[in-house]
Amino acid sequence: MARKIDRPVSAGFQPASRSRMVRQGLASAAGLSSRIGSALSSDPRVFSRAWLVFALVLLLLTPATAQRTDRAKALGHRLMCMCGCKQILVECNHVGCPMSAGMLKKLDDEVASGKSDDLVLQSFVQQFGAEVLAEPPAKGFNWLAWVMPFVALSVGFLVVRTVMNRWNRPLPATPSGPAVDPAVRARIREESEEDQE
Repeated sequence: MARKIDRPVSAGFQPASRSRMVRQGLASAAGLSSRIGSALSSDPRVFSRAWLVFALVLLLLTPATAQRTDRAKALGHRLMCMCGCKQILVECNHVGCPMSAGMLKKLDDEVASGKSDDLVLQSFVQQFGAEVLAEPPAKGFNWLAWVMPFVALSVGFLVVRTVMNRWNRPLPATPSGPAVDPAVRARIREESEEDQE
């Protein structure tokens, strides 16, 4: 616990210079390190525990996604992480992911054993199913995943084009009102001529 210093603040009070504060901090840190060093050197069990803790921290801080080869990275981009995050295997950033570390280790081991890319991918498909592949194979029912975006885009384009053509087409002139009998028209014409005379 830090000591509390009670000093009255006055106009003549000047805080310690920066260099003096740094020297005091270094001296206290050196005293602390010498005390830790003497404790470690006096008891071998403390020393071995400190190394064990250091090794565990180092192990936990080592990234689990580090691939050994570029080929393993390329294959990892063709696989999905199966933890449910729906991300590419080598790009899974799910904290504490229960699946990616094991999958990456298996990928590294299979690439190191010299298997071909297809055999490595097939082993993942056998273990996790076809959903482990980032892009479905273009055969069987899966070819729809490749074709449907283009079909939907084409159909949408045709619908928009048809609607725009109908909007831009001029409307035919249609008479307003019901059709008039020619005899009635002749009588109306005669009456209007009589009114004008």
